[in-house]
Amino acid sequence: MIGHSLRRAGLQIVTAIAPFALMALPAVADEPAKAEWPCVYRKVPVLTAATIWDGPAITDTSSWRKDETIRKLSQYLISRRVKEDEAEAAIKKFAASVPADSRDAKLTELFAAVLTRTNEDRKVVMSGIERFHKRQLERAKEIEKEGITLPPESETGTTDDSQGPVGEISKLSSEEEKYKWEVRTFQEKQANIPIACEIPQLIDERAGAIARAIRAEMKS
Repeated sequence: MIGHSLRRAGLQIVTAIAPFALMALPAVADEPAKAEWPCVYRKVPVLTAATIWDGPAITDTSSWRKDETIRKLSQYLISRRVKEDEAEAAIKKFAASVPADSRDAKLTELFAAVLTRTNEDRKVVMSGIERFHKRQLERAKEIEKEGITLPPESETGTTDDSQGPVGEISKLSSEEEKYKWEVRTFQEKQANIPIACEIPQLIDERAGAIARAIRAEMKS
């Protein structure tokens, strides 16, 4: 029956988000922030140089801001709209333009800029995912409450199956129609979370590829 199905859908709202919620459960009680992260990909708040870089130590992460060429190039390199081969070509061009005696230092500075910008970018993306996930959790609770308050089937006239699916749909009350639409909208939004969760991983993979391209142009 439609009325029964709608109520059952309300209970299934929590089931729909369970895979993500369970993955985000904190391992210990003093890590409540983990509950806000819905992705399979483990949350790493900051990407460190050590994870993707085997070049000189990065001790200065701000001087690159004074170099207009590096500022513009680093922004270009982290853009996900720029293909990796185009990024590599831009790195090669930059390396060729720098005198040999200062090339490694400038390339290290370029990597520092890329790393800083990457962390700024991923912070925005990850915060957005967490905010969206939190809104979905809150919306799930609201929809579940709405499902519980729907009139009993005996009061909606949806217990007669004689008219088939079309007849049943026509018998839905305005409350049930609204609830059905809200459930569908919630599920459509929820389907976007796995897609959004891929972005931080892609950002990290791109940063690694750029780091390797920069290292390939260095002598030491």
